[in-house]
Amino acid sequence: MFDYIDSKRWTMTASNKRKNFNRNPEGYNQWELRSSAEVQRIIDQKPTWTKKDFRGEGKLNPKKENKLLTRKETDRPDLKFGQIGRRKKPLKEIFKHSTAESIAEFNSKQIDEDTFRSRAKQKKIRDDMSLAERKEFDKKSYAELTEDQLEAKRIRNIKYRDRIKNN
Repeated sequence: MFDYIDSKRWTMTASNKRKNFNRNPEGYNQWELRSSAEVQRIIDQKPTWTKKDFRGEGKLNPKKENKLLTRKETDRPDLKFGQIGRRKKPLKEIFKHSTAESIAEFNSKQIDEDTFRSRAKQKKIRDDMSLAERKEFDKKSYAELTEDQLEAKRIRNIKYRDRIKNN
């Protein structure tokens, strides 16, 4: 196969290039790949799991020892996972961070669930800000307003001041 040049180096000869260096041609003790149908059957048993959960890296299955699939198996393009991306928070959590007006609009079906969730998310972000951060955020957003938006804001502010003065 190889010829010695000296005690530490090997060289490849012309006769060695034609040989197959597979040491296990029968394939004993080799891992057999699961078919895509078998992998899809495993995925269908847990519809709320993400790819990371199947690999033992997610929130529902955080231990590597409990993984059901390998990375190569989860990366196959023909598989359909039940859960893709982040999970939605339960509506109870969303109600905690919503305003009374948003809750009333959602209950009367004036706004859809996605709008309701995005309003609650934005309110939670603002509630977590300090007063200085909130002022800085407002300055940045005010600087980006167009003339029409500025005029609408002026009118809203006048109505707000009148409403407060009359109460």
